Parts: sequence; structure tokens; C-alpha cells
Amino acid sequence: MVSHSGSSTPPSSQPTPHPERLSAHDLINDILDANSWDSWDTKPNYGDISDDYAASLARAREKSGVDEAVITGAGTIDGHRVAVIASEFSFLGGSIGAATSRRIIDAIHRATAESLPLLISPASGGTRMQEGTPAFALMISITAAIHRHKDQHLPYLVYLRHPTTGGAMASWGSAGHLTFAQPGATLGFLGPRVVELTTGKPLSLGVQTGEYLSRHGVIDGVIAPAGLRRQFTKLIDGLNRPDHATD
Repeated sequence: MVSHSGSSTPPSSQPTPHPERLSAHDLINDILDANSWDSWDTKPNYGDISDDYAASLARAREKSGVDEAVITGAGTIDGHRVAVIASEFSFLGGSIGAATSRRIIDAIHRATAESLPLLISPASGGTRMQEGTPAFALMISITAAIHRHKDQHLPYLVYLRHPTTGGAMASWGSAGHLTFAQPGATLGFLGPRVVELTTGKPLSLGVQTGEYLSRHGVIDGVIAPAGLRRQFTKLIDGLNRPDHATD
């Protein structure tokens, strides 16, 4: 197992008090070669939605500077072309609706068709409450697209950002060949407040952090944003070796 926290120090069980909220564009700027980003996004189609939901989407676009809760595209890391799917938490908490899911699925299919390594980085509270069960059901289609990508022996790398919970954690956030997390990131199927409301008991301190999951073998390590590019360069170099076969 590989464990990193921006240095050689093993990850701590103590949570970071206030993890950095890393935006999708911050992530892209941190890991990709300068001026290599090529967006794959097209305008989202929501169909017939309520005026209230349309207004919420408009406010989210203005607040976040993006048109949906994920952005997708391709760029290079030390010259290696990779596909990237990154959540934007400031857009309705990174929530996943039908249009978001279609964007994710289309990007995974394109990465597979172009035989590209795929780096995916969720930061999401789960599926979008305005869309209910149909939005949650599309997590199955995302997972199926990921498995088709992996069936082609193409690398699938995950970087979990703060926070990642709900359907995003249970589906595309949990299927990486290698999975790393942002220091102090809250990670889990249910958020800590939901767990407490459901069970009547608070979770133990630090249980839902990347450090805890790394220590117990659930993920492969914790990496600070500043160390991402160097670590993923090593991973892409290793996974692209001719003698390497991805599971």
C-alpha cells in the first residue's frame, strides 16, 4: 500500500480541523501541464423542470463559475494525456443530477474510446434532492461505465476531496485501481450529521476521514494537493509501462 501526506510521514488519525476546499479548476491547475486542458463539456439539458429548480441552477452557476457540478475533459501530466472528471462542490454541494450523470458517463466512455487513463475526483454530498430517486439510479450507469473502462485494462485513479459522501462515494468514488484522499477530507456513505440523526449516536472523532480509511486499508493513502502532480506522474509512468497489466 502507498501512503502519502505530502511527505514521508505516515497519515495521522487526527482529522484536519478545516480541510481546504479545493475547486475543480484548482485541481486541474495543480496536476495538469500548463495550457493542456481541453474541456469535453457540452451544455447540460434538464428537460422540463420547475421554476424553483431552474432558479437554483442559475444561482449555482453564478456562485461557482461553472455550468454543472462536474467538469470533464483531458490534458497532460508530464506529457502523458489523461482524462479528468472533477466535481465542483460550490455548485449545489457537488450534487449529482441526471445531467451531471450523463456528463460523467459521456466522459468515461470517451476516455475508454480514446484509451486514456482516467483520473476522477469527487467532492459531493450525493445525489440531487430536487431530482429524487431517478438521479440516484443513474449511479448504476456510472459504475457500469467505469467497469467497461477497467475491462479495457485502462488505469482508473481516484482522488477523494472534501467532502465526498452518498452516492458519489458509494459508486465512482470507490472503484479506483488506486484511491487517494485529500488530508482531513470527510468521506463516507452518510454524512456524520445524518448518521447521528439516524442512530441517535455521534460517530467517533476521525472515523470518516481519509487518514482513518488509509490506516484501515480502505484507500491507498492521503496526499496533500501540493503533492498531487508529482504522485500522479509516478503513477501514470508506472501504469503505462509495457509490462504492466491493470486489473
